[in-house]
Amino acid sequence: MSSVLKRASRHFLWRHPWQLTLAIIGIALGVAVVISIELAIESSLKAFDQAGQAFSGAATHRIVASAGGLDEKLYTRLRIEQGIKKMAPVVTSGVRIFNRSDEHFKLLGIDPFVEKSLQSIWQTQGDDDERTGLLRRLLVEPNTALVSEQTAQSLQLKLDDELTIVTGNAEHRLKIIGFLTTNDAVSERLFARLIVTDIATAQELLRVTGKLSAIEVLVDKNDVETLVKIREILPANALLVSLESQSQAMRDMTRAFDINLKALGLLSILVGMFLIYNTMTFLVMQRRHLIGILRSIGVTRRQIFFLIVNEAMLLAVIGTLIGIGLGIVLGQGVLYLISGTINAIYFPVDSANLMISPLQIAKGAILGIVATLLAVLPPAYEATRLSPIRVLARSQLETEVRSLIKAAGLLSVIFLSGGVALVMFSGRSISLGLSSVYLLLFGFALLTPLATLIFMKLIERVFGHFSGILGRMPARMVSAEISRTGIAIAALMIAVSATIGMDLMIGSFRQTVSDWVQTSLRADLYVSLSGEKMSSDKIGEEQLLKSKLTSLADVEMLSTVLHTQVIADDKFTKVFVFELNSKSKQGFIFKAKVKKNLWDQFEQQQTVMVTEPYAYHHKISIGDNILLQTQQGKQAFKVIAIYADYSGDQGHLAMSRQTYLRFWSDLGYSGIGVYAKAGADLKQLENQLNKLVTKQQTVSSEREIYDASMLVFEQTFTITQTLRWLSAIIAFIGVFSALMALQLERTRQLGILRAIGITPGQLTLLITSETGLMGIVAGFLAIPAGYVVAYVLIFVIYQRSFGWTMAFHFEPVVIYQGLALAFIAAVLAGIFPALKMAQTKPAEALRTE
Repeated sequence: MSSVLKRASRHFLWRHPWQLTLAIIGIALGVAVVISIELAIESSLKAFDQAGQAFSGAATHRIVASAGGLDEKLYTRLRIEQGIKKMAPVVTSGVRIFNRSDEHFKLLGIDPFVEKSLQSIWQTQGDDDERTGLLRRLLVEPNTALVSEQTAQSLQLKLDDELTIVTGNAEHRLKIIGFLTTNDAVSERLFARLIVTDIATAQELLRVTGKLSAIEVLVDKNDVETLVKIREILPANALLVSLESQSQAMRDMTRAFDINLKALGLLSILVGMFLIYNTMTFLVMQRRHLIGILRSIGVTRRQIFFLIVNEAMLLAVIGTLIGIGLGIVLGQGVLYLISGTINAIYFPVDSANLMISPLQIAKGAILGIVATLLAVLPPAYEATRLSPIRVLARSQLETEVRSLIKAAGLLSVIFLSGGVALVMFSGRSISLGLSSVYLLLFGFALLTPLATLIFMKLIERVFGHFSGILGRMPARMVSAEISRTGIAIAALMIAVSATIGMDLMIGSFRQTVSDWVQTSLRADLYVSLSGEKMSSDKIGEEQLLKSKLTSLADVEMLSTVLHTQVIADDKFTKVFVFELNSKSKQGFIFKAKVKKNLWDQFEQQQTVMVTEPYAYHHKISIGDNILLQTQQGKQAFKVIAIYADYSGDQGHLAMSRQTYLRFWSDLGYSGIGVYAKAGADLKQLENQLNKLVTKQQTVSSEREIYDASMLVFEQTFTITQTLRWLSAIIAFIGVFSALMALQLERTRQLGILRAIGITPGQLTLLITSETGLMGIVAGFLAIPAGYVVAYVLIFVIYQRSFGWTMAFHFEPVVIYQGLALAFIAAVLAGIFPALKMAQTKPAEALRTE
């Protein structure tokens, strides 16, 4: 009996290739989206980890400092006075290649022979004698450097050629004395944008003589005595951090971003589950007669159940395997988008290569198979539930489905209530907040068939007064086939509601950011002062530049900002040090009521203001104190205000320059805002500023900075838009699959219509009208669902994830686009089935099997 069932199953599936292909595509796309996101995120973070391991070698800890850098005398004290030998000083900075402004490289200055004890990856390449000779030349010959063979080829460099680099202060020429050889893809990628020099050369190029970027340390984590000795002599601006903990901190930093992207991937799986359910239900319904016969001749319920499940497992395995391959291909594009977002918001990562992780592949594969099995359980149970006689009585199907629809309507109330409850009582949990979105969407999906029947009844009554029988038939056909059409409409509704919700969220966020940027940009022109903040010479130059700007006839006043870091709770915390004027003070959007003497407190007292994300993540309120490590020891700074900031999701502190200089050394400026006098020619003033600044300093107008800020915003949400459209494509396939299945189910019905005089054109119009109605219903139902999704995303998910609050901005065009998307998707999905059905010959359609 088992072999007979298998043959029957195989023959039946083989006779329905379209449905099988569409189901497999649905599974494959869902799996591909999940795997591509998993691989891309993990690749970005692993690239960061590997870069750190390559340059740190066997080091276990790193001594790092804020923007002022480390005094190299600290290295001497640790090595000679404390006797800690396994250390290596490092000077590093980003540089550009002359005439290639879009190519950024990392300049790495090292002590070649000291660093050998740490066995960095770049020092393990090539022959020992050759490598030693190159390192000796780095020490002896001035302005020499090593680059990778790949870099040399891309820049068309040969041995002893000169390479011109641009640092934050000037152009410099380096002589290439050797190439870093690579023997694996990881090394090749890491070396691709690396320039290695002697540490003294790097200090000279960057004008940071006597300063270090970091000190790499090799010490056992259980050697508490050595760790204590190091920490005891560290200056106030320095920290000893474990490389392992630093890597974990970076992962924690991107955790919310990671969760949100994976949630979008799971949305694709959710839509795919409806497609799988739809397909398997059709396959079961099309075999009701066959199943009835099999049950009559002794096939048990258990055998029927496992027959359906085994078919689904076969589809799941095939779809998952295709999804894995597609996910790897898709992952490279997603990696580029995700890396761009991480670069813009968090920290620099390499986006060159996708790293294939068996664990991430396995997670996506298991998710695809489990989702398929969950989706097939209802139709498998349905196939075994009825007795042979009832199975053969096909007329009972829709009656039974309608009773299930009523039950689903009641169940939807439970899901919707559960979603609302999760939103209200899930605290700060991101995962539970996202779970509430799925509960709400699933609740709306369960409600869709019942709402569809109500809509069709209303449409039939309205159009029945103005048209004949053909005008009523599309609505009647949707209702009559609700067991088939309901699932397709629900899948399309979920995709469109997610689209509406995300469009409303992105639109609200875009408008909020736009308002914030416009409010924050109070100056007419801005001077950006790039480069390292470790050079005392640069501080003097920046102060001189400020004096020159003040003396310009068309300049009314200036404001300045310094971006630096201080230590709070044994972690570096970003601080924006402001020198404000009456106009720049108007650029702050406060999230809570502040005192009238706020600015007096800010300038004269030991106070700080904090950004909204910082306050949320650290649970800070106005009036609280924050302990900061200063050059006079730990000091308490009172929080006097919380203000809006959307430049990053970790947040930062704001401090007056006057307060900052009482506790820390002067590090110059990161930017200067120039406020022109009334009636001044801004173009002429900009030309005057350009004559005063160096090539590495830039002058930008308020409009240019606004456009650049909004460009970063758009790049950040590119990945969200991409994943949203993938979900919509899966839903389109679901509708197409449903309509293709309906063609097979309606062969006799359509044959009757053709036999009584319906023309092929009328039949095509009838079917496309039906699919159009399905799209309209899906679109209208998606509007309230989309609004609910947008509300949860804006006021729950994004605040919990990133600490931001946004104003809800209603955009009617989003609603129109959602309706159009649902209608067009449904009509397009119905064109091919409609043409196919219209070509059906009445005689063949009426012939009984």
